[in-house]
Amino acid sequence: MTTTLTIATPESVGSWLPLFTAYLAFYKVQQPPEACLDYLGERLRRRQAVAFLASQDGQPKGFALMYTGFSSLSLRPCWVLHDLFVAADARGQGFGAQLIKRCQQYALDLGGGEIMLQTAHDNKQAQRLYEKLGFKLDKDFRVYYWHSLPS
Repeated sequence: MTTTLTIATPESVGSWLPLFTAYLAFYKVQQPPEACLDYLGERLRRRQAVAFLASQDGQPKGFALMYTGFSSLSLRPCWVLHDLFVAADARGQGFGAQLIKRCQQYALDLGGGEIMLQTAHDNKQAQRLYEKLGFKLDKDFRVYYWHSLPS
């Protein structure tokens, strides 16, 4: 079996859209697939995000989606690794680690900076993976959210 990691293009979104909608379903979120296709394509087209795909024998098995930003504190780029998902039939084969390492290399290739991510408190498996790959639990900052609903 051949495993490949590629960078997603706006044109490729349709090939991994089923993974994205499965990711949403994992978090009990439903969005129309057409809206997801438009949203992801637009983020990639505007270079507001970068996505990496892990495929096995040409079939998408996982993705990592990072949004770009900047840190006033470090005066460097920063990325939010917002979405990471591996298909159920591909878990335990190292796709998640490969995708995260590719995100880390991408950040290094662009001059360094930081990658921030979040996971559920009870997602111990993901927490172990993140810590194994050098991520540290933030003990300095509390995270708050404000959500506006479209009218």
